[in-house]
Amino acid sequence: MERNEFFKRVSDGQIEKVYLFSGPEVYVRRQAEQKLKDKLLEPGTEMMNLNILVSPTTEQIIESANQFPFMSERRLVIVREFAMLGRETDKSKDKGEAKGKEKEGTDEADRLIRFLSDPPETTCLLFDAGDGFDKRKKLGKFLSEINGCVTFTPLEGEELQKWIRKTVKGLGAQITNDAGERLVFLSGRDLTALQAEIMKLTAYVGEGGTIRESEVDMLATRTSEAQVFEMIDALFDGKTEAAFAQTDRLLRSGESRLGILALVTRQFRQMLFAESMNSQRRNSAEIGKAIGINPYFLRKTLARSAKMGTRTLKACLERCIATDYDIKRGQLQEEAGFERMMLEMAQIARKKNGQ
Repeated sequence: MERNEFFKRVSDGQIEKVYLFSGPEVYVRRQAEQKLKDKLLEPGTEMMNLNILVSPTTEQIIESANQFPFMSERRLVIVREFAMLGRETDKSKDKGEAKGKEKEGTDEADRLIRFLSDPPETTCLLFDAGDGFDKRKKLGKFLSEINGCVTFTPLEGEELQKWIRKTVKGLGAQITNDAGERLVFLSGRDLTALQAEIMKLTAYVGEGGTIRESEVDMLATRTSEAQVFEMIDALFDGKTEAAFAQTDRLLRSGESRLGILALVTRQFRQMLFAESMNSQRRNSAEIGKAIGINPYFLRKTLARSAKMGTRTLKACLERCIATDYDIKRGQLQEEAGFERMMLEMAQIARKKNGQ
């Protein structure tokens, strides 16, 4: 089940006995959890009818789910960090011990599955599996097939812009379409981070004010990806000093040189791929889907790649790959290799600009 269907069903009073929440979009997952609380728990009885279990045993889950609600028709049990849903990471255990643990875990999974196949009518049981769970395990496979399995993927495109406009309006302000797209380009798609940025921007423009691109440019917190894009922009616009200053800011924020190099390499790959598809007269929707970037970022990417040209993009990408190889095989120190790459790209930019 997708998130929108979940919200509609709960609003209509169609509530499952058992839910499994998973997916990378934490903000909406928490909203969905709150939706269940608001629908199920009578005001004033929350403390009696809400039970949150962290890393519980099977027995604790069953015992909690079997409790009767207090002055309410149903109660809500939320299970977090449940080991039987987690992904296997430790492969170093003794084989005999691992086999024993596996059998014990299978027995517990079977017991819980039997319980969940016919749970009490008076309890709604929610398993929060975080950003993902292991579908190969018995419990994971069982829960992935129930009606209450809900996946929370990141909001994208117009759906994300609609959320931004709604959030801004709720705080008494407005935002232009270009400003909304610019905000996602600079600050990313994480809704928790975007909400913090929106609160900052609405506080700046005031009640009844309008957030425009100029306010976003001035106040929005940049992701590393956005800063790298701006660094490349500055470099090939002949603003070498600004490009190096942007790199320094990235380093001061905690990014490593190899991390920045990986982002720069990715940017040039994307631009080269976009330029290639554009030369084949592929439309923007096709290019954006193939590269996996939003329309605003795509417009910026296409504009920059067209300005640089295929030969320049290939030269820069080759420099990035060669630098990464030289650093990782020990021929160059990380700092020296990164500085060399930046200087080489600055030289390529000057040559491209006819300087």
